[in-house]
Amino acid sequence: MKNLFLNIKKYPKLYLVTLVIAIVIGFGILSIFYFWFGHQKIIGALNGTGIAGAVLVAFFGFGWLARNGAFDTISYGFTQMFSSMFGRKANKYNDMVDYKEQKSTKREAGPTAYFSFLVVGLLYFIAFAVLEIVYHVLY
Repeated sequence: MKNLFLNIKKYPKLYLVTLVIAIVIGFGILSIFYFWFGHQKIIGALNGTGIAGAVLVAFFGFGWLARNGAFDTISYGFTQMFSSMFGRKANKYNDMVDYKEQKSTKREAGPTAYFSFLVVGLLYFIAFAVLEIVYHVLY
């Protein structure tokens, strides 16, 4: 958690941009479900906030998985494929182990901007819980 706050201080614009992107994605999903599918009723707002929260938390999950190397095998396969397709004589990675080592050092030094998706997703889940309580009180 300490590294997260240090990264936010080091890359404030990146975290602000990802926060705005997360808010826009969440509001877009909420708007689609509220205006298009929900016919401007509380059920549409419930569906929109719940799905927006789930999508944003899923974005966070995929970012966390990618940061921890879950997709390294696939990425290495694509780099090998494209380097052989386009006739590059020297690949910058010797083997898969070298690829993972180089990527892990880059990942440790880089920012973790995907936490913005988690924060906004949790806010949408809180809004979902409040709307659910309001729906059960009114109906």
